[in-house]
Amino acid sequence: MGEPQQVSALPPPPMQYIKEYTDENISHGFAPKPPPPIRDSYMMFGNHFQCDDLIIRPLETQGIERLHPVQFDHKRELKKLNMSILVNFLDLLDILIKSPGSIKREEKLEDLKLLFVHMHHLINEYRPHQARETLRVMMEVQKRQRLDTAERFQKHLERVVEMIQGCLASLPDDLPQMEGPDTASEESRTVLAGSCVSSSGQAPRLKSEPMDVEEAGASCMAAAPQNKSTSIIKKDKMWDKDAAMCSIIDKIA
Repeated sequence: MGEPQQVSALPPPPMQYIKEYTDENISHGFAPKPPPPIRDSYMMFGNHFQCDDLIIRPLETQGIERLHPVQFDHKRELKKLNMSILVNFLDLLDILIKSPGSIKREEKLEDLKLLFVHMHHLINEYRPHQARETLRVMMEVQKRQRLDTAERFQKHLERVVEMIQGCLASLPDDLPQMEGPDTASEESRTVLAGSCVSSSGQAPRLKSEPMDVEEAGASCMAAAPQNKSTSIIKKDKMWDKDAAMCSIIDKIA
């Protein structure tokens, strides 16, 4: 006969589940379905539990004698339990020295076990308070991190503003200004008006004689290079201003 197969109370390793969820099994519907939610009772670590049980069950429901009253101070009771454990441990040592085979040794061991169960139960009743305090500390840490990040961002912003203000303050005042189309047209009209005024201060009379086609073409060709040279001068002024800004920024960097 073969040896009896031992069944572990623990679930199988994760690889036993992972190898079942291949692409082929999932596409064909062969992958295991998730376990249904527990509705009645379940077993954990060899003990049966009900779904509607409290997270921290009273001692009476577990068949354990209650040593402290219903209304009590946790801090005071924990101190009393700690002192009782110490006294019972000393009594156990005395029994082991005088009569190791006495029945009182088993009684002291049971007393110590009951005291430790009570201490563990009272500590577990602090778990909700511990969870709230842990959450509060986590939120305070996150708040502090956000405030530090906002403060660092504000400092960087102030430095950038100071750099920009320094750049603007270090710009020379005699930079050539860009001329708009209205200013250029006004200057052109002023030049034309000045050229039309004679030395006597009176505007000369315009000729009423018709102009030949060749003369009109020559005047247009003469005006075109003048407009081109004006645009080149404006571009040169803009390049000079850009070069001055770049040099200032290079000095700051």
